[in-house]
Amino acid sequence: MNGVQSQRSFTGLVTVLYAAVLAVTAGAFFTLGFSESLPRFVVTLLAVCMAETAVYVYCMLWLRRAAEAGRTSPVFISGAVILALYVTAVLASAILLDWILELSPLWYAVEQLVVLIAAAIVLAATGAYGWNAASGERRAADASRSLRTHIQELYEIRVIAGTWKHPEAGRLMEMIGALEEKFRYSDPVSRPGLYATEDIIRQQISLLHDHVALLLVLKEPPARWDTETEELTESIAGTLRRRNQELAALK
Repeated sequence: MNGVQSQRSFTGLVTVLYAAVLAVTAGAFFTLGFSESLPRFVVTLLAVCMAETAVYVYCMLWLRRAAEAGRTSPVFISGAVILALYVTAVLASAILLDWILELSPLWYAVEQLVVLIAAAIVLAATGAYGWNAASGERRAADASRSLRTHIQELYEIRVIAGTWKHPEAGRLMEMIGALEEKFRYSDPVSRPGLYATEDIIRQQISLLHDHVALLLVLKEPPARWDTETEELTESIAGTLRRRNQELAALK
């Protein structure tokens, strides 16, 4: 709640500053009359106001995205640099081409338009690159989530096995720990075509969990508990090997 209120406070402050800057800019232009040519005067005023508007919109996007991501993206920093160069180009063009060289209004308007279009293209390209990079990161995170889940489940099973009040508890933990290590050294990034195999692994790990939970509630474990446990872990390891082989074949 405090984060939302803080964001709204910053948003309101930026909006007030934007309105104030626009008012000061318009007042300065109409009061001081920077250009002797009315067409150039209008072009310069519009160009400066558009640059200020671009800065305002970018600040609003920055505040919104920073609140969602919890950090400042390098793409946004690059965009800020591009925007600063755009504002600098607008002001430099106004000073040099309008007030000093008094360029033809038509060519001056074309130059300011070219600056605007170039800045828009570079910003759009930077945004597209950032969107693609973020999408790739999300896909990689989704692809590796299943293996991390398997490892976490095996860790929890090993912890449960450690509470077994039986002399063979250490052996049980050792078997589960060995299986856990095989998962740790597997390729973390999966593929959509392996979802069925990943689901089989999940079901097998669930069976192992139930098996260990049953051992804990029995007063005396079955005579072949170790063989059954080993068969379960070997079955999971076999599916894991198949998963890794299929993954290697897809690359």
